[in-house]
Amino acid sequence: MSKRRSPYNVILISVDAVAKPDAKSFLELPAFKYFTGRGTFTDNVNTIYPTITYPIHSTAITGRYPDRHNIAHNEPWQPDVNDRMRVWHWDIKDIGVKTLWHAAAEKKLRTASLLWPVSGKARGIIKWDFPEVLPLPGENPVIKMMKYASRIWLARTELMYNKERVSLKRCDLDDYMALLCEKLIGSANYPDLLTVHFADTDDTRHNEGVGTEADKAAILRMDKRVMRLIEAVKKRGIEDRTVFVIMSDHGQQNVPKGYITLDKQLCEANMGRAQSIGLGAYIYATDTDRAVKYLEENKEELHIKYILKNEDLRKLHAPKDIKLAVQAEEGYGYVDRNCDCDHLGDHGFGLEVPEAKTLLWLVGGPFKKGVTIPGAEMVDIAPTIAEVMGLSMPDCDGRVLREAYEEDNKLTNN
Repeated sequence: MSKRRSPYNVILISVDAVAKPDAKSFLELPAFKYFTGRGTFTDNVNTIYPTITYPIHSTAITGRYPDRHNIAHNEPWQPDVNDRMRVWHWDIKDIGVKTLWHAAAEKKLRTASLLWPVSGKARGIIKWDFPEVLPLPGENPVIKMMKYASRIWLARTELMYNKERVSLKRCDLDDYMALLCEKLIGSANYPDLLTVHFADTDDTRHNEGVGTEADKAAILRMDKRVMRLIEAVKKRGIEDRTVFVIMSDHGQQNVPKGYITLDKQLCEANMGRAQSIGLGAYIYATDTDRAVKYLEENKEELHIKYILKNEDLRKLHAPKDIKLAVQAEEGYGYVDRNCDCDHLGDHGFGLEVPEAKTLLWLVGGPFKKGVTIPGAEMVDIAPTIAEVMGLSMPDCDGRVLREAYEEDNKLTNN
């Protein structure tokens, strides 16, 4: 085994689209029950606004809110492009600040990232990189991935394991990521930092709704994938030096009343544009006061729960360019003018709902065993991992979760 340059290697696992309402069922599953008994847990993590995947994952990997890391949405605003043809934030350079991957690279540590949002084209930063990149209609998925991923490693994995990847559906991709994690953990020079994003539950809840039999099956699949990583660490014989950090980003709610074409109605009224975030929307208007008046006057018709003005958004650390936003009434969502949406479940809700409280486990190394802490912030994840690994991330918005440490095992990051 080669000499390690970090006190602990860390495996950061994101389980997408689960939250506080899911905690009880998750704590009964084999992998998550294993983590709870051997680590520190909370089901009271305050996620960030907006409650959508790419901004949240960018916060988790940087320790900064969206008003600093520049990721306002899963995709840049492309108001007149059909949603099936829109480019997303696939490139790591879209994040405007230092990430855990950068901090690890500074110490010449080995990093791997599998389907983590906003991690593409990270050559020289992420050694083994299989970023979340979606092929647009007409694009070859392998050729596109070669532009964003670690090319040599990707080519090798395609030659060796492509038959194990049944399809490009999220369920099958997550299974394939679990396999690649097993191979990386089992290698002689296993990663010092491994980040992996499992989103089968998110995809299933969007398409089938929350609480359905399909949803329950997706949660069981999630547990089995995570257990594969636990078993890989045991098999490799590195339990004593491995820290697992397991996070979720947001929950989902069912949308039984359907989607409102808010963008279309704003256009027709010459009041600006709307960008859907699912159960809410950003509003872009030249005359903000006029737009607010219109939204207030048409609140009932547009099924607006509340309006977020500039001062509200600044308190939420919302993206700097967002000056006005709305949240939909329960059961409704918003859709852009040139898009269709048939989701049965969605997110993008406000921070006041239970689904905005997410889950976090800190397992192994310096962390307490079998303990529940009162809560945390999404911005606390990166600085806590940085201290565990001895990395330098001094300008985070969050803090180190020292209450999760054993009293006689408090690390200091020099």
